[in-house]
Amino acid sequence: MDPEAISSDSHVAAAIATRRRSNSVSDDYSVQRTNDDATQCKYFAVQKGYWKDDFISRFANSSANVAEARRFPEISMGYWARTAAVEKYVREFLTEFDENVQVISLGNNFYKDNNQAFWEFAEQRYSQKDNSIKKIKFSSFIFFKDYVSFFSILSSYLLGCGFDTLFWRLASSGTKLAKYVEVDFSSVTSKKIRHILKPVGPGSIDLKKSFSSEAVVSHHADLHAGNYHLVGADLRQANELNQKLATCQLDHDLPTIFIAECVLVYMSADSSSSLLKQIVDNFRKPAFVNYEQFRTSDAFTKVMEQNLGERGIQLHGLEMCESAEKQEERFRTAGFKTVKVLDMNQVFNTFLDKEEVSRIANIEKLDEMELLEQLLAHYCIVFARF
Repeated sequence: MDPEAISSDSHVAAAIATRRRSNSVSDDYSVQRTNDDATQCKYFAVQKGYWKDDFISRFANSSANVAEARRFPEISMGYWARTAAVEKYVREFLTEFDENVQVISLGNNFYKDNNQAFWEFAEQRYSQKDNSIKKIKFSSFIFFKDYVSFFSILSSYLLGCGFDTLFWRLASSGTKLAKYVEVDFSSVTSKKIRHILKPVGPGSIDLKKSFSSEAVVSHHADLHAGNYHLVGADLRQANELNQKLATCQLDHDLPTIFIAECVLVYMSADSSSSLLKQIVDNFRKPAFVNYEQFRTSDAFTKVMEQNLGERGIQLHGLEMCESAEKQEERFRTAGFKTVKVLDMNQVFNTFLDKEEVSRIANIEKLDEMELLEQLLAHYCIVFARF
């Protein structure tokens, strides 16, 4: 959160927030300021053993007690499935081209509701004894709406995180990359830069050791370090994005994979389509992995949209998330030749390693799979190649 946002003068803070939002189609500021909360949820999942990430602690507040408030296993399982699927696809792409590949991770935006009423509501349906969601029976439309409202807030934890650590996870496994570029709003990248460059404490990992050259910071929001680049840009502004990518000295002839996790859904259909077309036009061998909402024409999504709207978050790209056909059409129209769409249930059952899926299921055993299955049914991953 920027210093102005926590100003003791609420009138000044409100004026600043209004000014920043006035030129934005969606409430970018409300989206960006939830970064720490999303990172804490991932940090908790890592602590529980869902996946190994030695670097997330550099971005999370390790002293914060997140375990008691956010230990819904569905949240951690969803995070794991998304993280594992994206990393698996990226590693397969790297292997195919003998690691002579560029990776560009596009601005990862997310929403997380910290409303205490949600936790009070959730506690009524959460069994602390066996760590599972109690079975819910629908007796009326009002109760069904409450259920979907609870579920949509739960699912909102699964949106993207600006403090992604994939670069360091790849580097620590010995993977060599031509370039790894991360793009996000400047307010997010500037904060990430501070975390990367902060002094290394006892038992902490020096993130700079993974860089192939000394880190150089520009305009407080851009960092260039040989094989790693972090730049601040608004993806809806084509000229700004092109200018920032140019500073990373990319090779447009190299195979290049783009990653977007709950990013395109914040953009209008025209804006996201233009971005995809821009990628195809400028890179000779592009691939794209996209994670976002799915089946967005049902009651689940309508309640989620209402909840987010009340907090200043608008999902302008929902129309492109209605079906696999819509997703495929968007990517093919932009010029991608092969497009595969999997909802997250399919990812769980057919794409991810079965032994890992079994291990994950045993970390926090669920009595009921209904919540998890419905949650996963409303998110998908798109794999597109040119």
